[in-house]
Amino acid sequence: MSLKTRAARVGSMDVNRMAPVELRVFALLAAAAAAGQSITIREVAGLAGPNGRTIGSRSAMSIAGDLVDSGLLALTPAPTAVGLDGPIQVSVAGRDTAEPAPAPASAPVLPRPSSPLLPELREPIAPVAAVPPTRNARTAPEPRSSKEARRPREPKGSKDGEQTGLKRFGVLTVPPGLPEPLLAELTAIVEGFRAHQAGGAADLTVVAELTKRKAAALTVWADAPYPLGTGLVRAEAERAHRAYETTLQQLAQQRGIPWESARPGAEPGGHWAVSGLGEPVRGALTYIGRTAPGTAPVARLLALVCLLRGVGTGVANLTGPDLRGVCGKEAELAVGELTASGWLTVDVEDLLATEEDPVGCGVPGAEGFSLGKLPRTRSSGWVARLIAHKKLRKQPAHVRLAALGITAHSDAKGDTRVEVAFLTGLTATTAEQVAAAADTLVTEGWLAEAHIEDGELRGRIAPDNLIFVEALRTNTPVQTLQAAAKAAAAEAAAAAEAGTTSDAAQV
Repeated sequence: MSLKTRAARVGSMDVNRMAPVELRVFALLAAAAAAGQSITIREVAGLAGPNGRTIGSRSAMSIAGDLVDSGLLALTPAPTAVGLDGPIQVSVAGRDTAEPAPAPASAPVLPRPSSPLLPELREPIAPVAAVPPTRNARTAPEPRSSKEARRPREPKGSKDGEQTGLKRFGVLTVPPGLPEPLLAELTAIVEGFRAHQAGGAADLTVVAELTKRKAAALTVWADAPYPLGTGLVRAEAERAHRAYETTLQQLAQQRGIPWESARPGAEPGGHWAVSGLGEPVRGALTYIGRTAPGTAPVARLLALVCLLRGVGTGVANLTGPDLRGVCGKEAELAVGELTASGWLTVDVEDLLATEEDPVGCGVPGAEGFSLGKLPRTRSSGWVARLIAHKKLRKQPAHVRLAALGITAHSDAKGDTRVEVAFLTGLTATTAEQVAAAADTLVTEGWLAEAHIEDGELRGRIAPDNLIFVEALRTNTPVQTLQAAAKAAAAEAAAAAEAGTTSDAAQV
């Protein structure tokens, strides 16, 4: 080390500025000075550094020399004179070690390191004189009394006006101030569920009744003014209502009856349109009939297709072939009516010119419409499959719209009932034209029969087309059901052929 570097280091050698390894060496040497013991550089070299390894003899010799040069310590004789194993006497701050003060008999002895690694260095413990308490001294806490000596707590009594009894109802905290009849009903519902669970066997009839009462009670609670009625209570009421309908569906499946017949408000012996995918499809058809986009039936058919493709995103992707498949030769008319009314935003020429790359059509008319949790692709695919069916693809737009409305209102067996007023609004036609469209559907084989009675069009879907009703009921793509039907027919044909061959062989 050069003289210039060593002088700079010695000048900055201060206890508050020392590195961790230098502090450890200084502490060991200072402890040796306080105990009046000699020490060797090899012992200093066995100290553990911050990285866990010993500092080594070279570092020990260098640090000891720096401490001597800084005036913090005095080493006799010099480490360079005695080497690594020579004993060295240490004095602090240059104190002379020729005549060291005699150590008291009870002074502790500094332990020698038993291994190269010292876990820590402790200052020797000296007798501590009594120190008078200072102003900021903390007094020791008094020992806690035993449980027998503690003063028993007085039970908390109910405050004036505080409601007692039922504290929680599911995830809801029952607040004070609920009407007594409502509180009694909530308590009875809780007891009813507990009794049902204690019974062991599940009874869907009991569960349905309790869930119905729960939905009604939570609705009453949610209708109360704030702070009794909150958004969380309203959400729980809606969830209970959905749970009630789910229980009814399970009960109907258990009894082997159509689920629609078990829905709330269903009349015995009435007509129950299929649920599942049928509900969002009927909602889309109702939306088109209510908003009446365009005056031509073809415009409303295109509006229905764009509605189902653009719901949720506000953009319906179409190509030229898609447009011609839906509208035929009236494509320009349909797009013109929808864009003129602001229901659709797209350049007609760009849409007609594209063949493979879809064009994004804005659907401002779809704002506010929702299909719920069911995927929009299922509803859109069902509509596209129906209007492209070989029995319907060449029919006018109002006939295909009538087929959509009639099929979507069918029950699981294919019997259908739909109001004529609904069909006139959907197809942009009159009641006479609706009747003529129904006759056309019978002629083409889509309907087995159809007639108008009491303002309703009543009919029956042809057996070959019941697969579209089943797709609505089970929320299954039409192509999946068609593939399954073809596979079943092939298996039946193979089984029949195998049976015929076996009979021939026996003969």
